[in-house]
Amino acid sequence: MLTKIYMNQSQSQLIQSFLKTSRNSGIGRSIFFTEILIDHHVSMVGVTQDKNIVIKLIKARTWHEHVKIFWKRSRTHTEFTGEKLLRSIGIDAPDVYEMGISFPIPRHAKFIGYYLMENLAHTGYIPLSDLQSQLDKSQIIRLTHNIREAMERLYLHKVLYSDLHLDNIFCHPGSLKLKFIDTGAKKFIRHNVYRRKQKKAIWNLVRSIRTSEFSGTKLDEYCEELHSMAGQGFKNA
Repeated sequence: MLTKIYMNQSQSQLIQSFLKTSRNSGIGRSIFFTEILIDHHVSMVGVTQDKNIVIKLIKARTWHEHVKIFWKRSRTHTEFTGEKLLRSIGIDAPDVYEMGISFPIPRHAKFIGYYLMENLAHTGYIPLSDLQSQLDKSQIIRLTHNIREAMERLYLHKVLYSDLHLDNIFCHPGSLKLKFIDTGAKKFIRHNVYRRKQKKAIWNLVRSIRTSEFSGTKLDEYCEELHSMAGQGFKNA
């Protein structure tokens, strides 16, 4: 059965239909966008009729991304399983409830799949890019400690979180606990490959910090040092 996703609850604008592959996969239904949060070249993210749930539609950047669906290598699959991988090694991520793929592939399909996850805004979490101006020096030190713990766990388990930047790290202003989104996280066996890709991912975080209010803080210092010694172990960073 197909899951049909509409732009609004009037069902006047069908975005696309998908084959649900998890959570009662044999039961079709309709999902409605009530608010678009982000719409850019790789995805469209919005709130559903259930305000506690966010839907992410993954856009096809090239035609062969549709083919990757058959080998479970599409970006939809990697993000869906990546969130679960992070949680399995003790790094917090949003609860992911359901996913679907564009199969059969409709003509002129814009999206390769979708998944549903918890709405972090309803649980008090804010992207670090939005929270940066609200934290004092002591809070930034605590935040740095929490990020250090997460990076050490990634290194210990040889898990790559490739899309590291301030927009993808959510933080609770009170507890300073972290949740990582848009992971596409993968586990690597070959250490040399992991080190190379990990250093690139850390550089993404360093660049986002350099253009933020975290520039020159303890967090900036830690991430700069982390990048310089990527792949060597982080215990002393």
